[in-house]
Amino acid sequence: MKYNSNNSARFTSTTILILLLMTDSLFAQPATPIKGESFLLNGVYYSNIDIEFEFKQEYLEALNSGLVFDIDLDFLVVNIRQRRFNREIGRLSQKYTLKYNAFTQRYTIMNVNTGRVISHSTIGSALQYLGSIRNLPTIDDSLINIDQNYLVYLQVSTRARGVPDWIKTLTFWRDHLDFVTDWIQWPLYD
Repeated sequence: MKYNSNNSARFTSTTILILLLMTDSLFAQPATPIKGESFLLNGVYYSNIDIEFEFKQEYLEALNSGLVFDIDLDFLVVNIRQRRFNREIGRLSQKYTLKYNAFTQRYTIMNVNTGRVISHSTIGSALQYLGSIRNLPTIDDSLINIDQNYLVYLQVSTRARGVPDWIKTLTFWRDHLDFVTDWIQWPLYD
């Protein structure tokens, strides 16, 4: 009887470990905002943002099989007030698409806001490019009162586009390719 008890406990712990590993893989974050900073230049506040993109196996398989990923950077500039509700001053969305071309074997990133297209030979270099946003115009200085405090908030989302209709019925698979990060924040100026 003791032998069966040990086998049962071993089986249970092995099953739990496998489920934990599978869950971690299914809910892996493709994007993690690391830091942001802003600076003033010629009457405009610009932001530099670092985001860690890491596409796990299911994301790479989806991308390489023809799905397109929409990557949105959503910004809020908020006036932080004492003894009153905070006030949203501005909102900005920076949108990108990431896709793989099987013929050229290259990863293409398009900045939807500007129409600029850039191509990379590896997914690593494409994700590194996406994760290093520099000199992004965030808000005009005329909308800011220098005597008040402001924070910039950023949230990153990834969505798979191009999922065939027959796969959409399997929403379990589709839902795990879409992801929204928590908000990060930094001061507009020090």
